[in-house]
Amino acid sequence: MKKKFNFLLLLGVILVSLTTACSKKDSKPKTNPEPSASSLINAKFNSSLANGHFTQTINSDEMSQKSKSEGLFKDKGDVTNLTYTLTQKKKSQTEQMWLTKKDMYLLLEQNKGHWIKNSANANTFDPDQVKERFNPATFKKINKALAKKATVQKKNGNYDISFNGTDSNLWNAVNPLVIDAMNTPGSQNMQVARLVKSAQVQNLKVTYLIDPTTKNVESMTFKAQYIAGGKYNFTWTLTYDQLGQHADLAVPADIQKNAIDAEEIKKAQAEQNKQ
Repeated sequence: MKKKFNFLLLLGVILVSLTTACSKKDSKPKTNPEPSASSLINAKFNSSLANGHFTQTINSDEMSQKSKSEGLFKDKGDVTNLTYTLTQKKKSQTEQMWLTKKDMYLLLEQNKGHWIKNSANANTFDPDQVKERFNPATFKKINKALAKKATVQKKNGNYDISFNGTDSNLWNAVNPLVIDAMNTPGSQNMQVARLVKSAQVQNLKVTYLIDPTTKNVESMTFKAQYIAGGKYNFTWTLTYDQLGQHADLAVPADIQKNAIDAEEIKKAQAEQNKQ
């Protein structure tokens, strides 16, 4: 009888231990999984790109060429401020531009400090080639391809959505941005387009930082190394930041007032040629 009692007592202790262990296991707080890359990217993407700042560089040592463009934008690029510098074999040339729906203001080195005003559709200038990089619709394919491959993690208080590799779908989606980077502002070169589309990507890194509370995109960074033409190595970077901080962007009043009208210059040249 004593042995039976000891056995029942031992069994009771085991059952109590198991019950306690299960209770502790069930009482642990469940951790919620991170939101999907797609849900985070699409939550406030269009409104996040209402205005902001951008910086872009592209470099090829083999071609002894590098360029940098930097500026501000709002309303899908309908107001854009751009500074563009092209360096070839240590010789640099810088252009400044203000672009609106109707007008283009240019400050070239040969203008000797004077802004020139022209129509936004003047001559062979293509304003869309400047503005498309600020249009949320341009990123539709990029965002779709990124969402399929990106990892999501919390980093410095933001959601970090990133990809680092050589995915062909994402590279193809990014191609239009790279093509624009290799063209001078406002010009389209089909040879450049073919060169980029056939380029061999060595590495592509894309990172979006998104505020976990507002779901606003805080910044976007694109970095790529690729070989074009079979022999030219390129490094390209493009960053969008200060998003939502430039809602009051406008062409400065003094530039609008003092800019020399290109049509007036043409008329003066025509009169001079008649003499």
